[in-house]
Amino acid sequence: MKLHPILLPSLLALLLMAGCSKPDRPTINLYRAVHVGDIDQIERNLYWDADINATGPDGRTPLHVAAERGLLVVVSILLDHGADIDAKNTFGKSPIYTAVMARRPLIARQLADQGAQFEPNEMLIEAVRSNSASRDIIEFLIKRGAKINVTDKDGNTPLHIAVLQNHRVIVKHLIAKGAEVNQRNHAGQTALQLAIANNSEAIIAILHKYGAVAGKPDM
Repeated sequence: MKLHPILLPSLLALLLMAGCSKPDRPTINLYRAVHVGDIDQIERNLYWDADINATGPDGRTPLHVAAERGLLVVVSILLDHGADIDAKNTFGKSPIYTAVMARRPLIARQLADQGAQFEPNEMLIEAVRSNSASRDIIEFLIKRGAKINVTDKDGNTPLHIAVLQNHRVIVKHLIAKGAEVNQRNHAGQTALQLAIANNSEAIIAILHKYGAVAGKPDM
């Protein structure tokens, strides 16, 4: 079917007008739109100048929510529209901290590549302590500068902490990444001694397998 030449300019004008029309106003706020992953509502909010860094009832920004939920596309949209990459929630935590603790390595990498500020050693210790240190999270943090045998104020390495928390899988991940099984904390305790004190048979077996040696704590 051919259109009459006289009609073509009018049709093109209508198409251009349709393409330039404003989107409808959002029916839910930006925080809620991100929470449910509604791209259309997110884009409407941003078009109508919603505050991209406004916190929700739980004290988190939309970027915190997207990071926790692993929404790569939403994180990109928010960053492209000027979201504060280092915004703090009620507890003083940033979106990249949220991503790491939620075991979202792709989001953490995305935020780090965009310049998010964080201390990899501290984050590794915190991730192990909170049982968030998946294999990919550990690998991400090491690539960003974390030391596998970094110590906390008590001289505990991530391996010590994983043993104390009885996180068997994390113990295996840390050893696979080069954790020193016989390193002592400030109290002179090795990971194996802590495992024995906790009667953690599965972890004791893992540590023995990788060369842990029992011995008296240093005095």
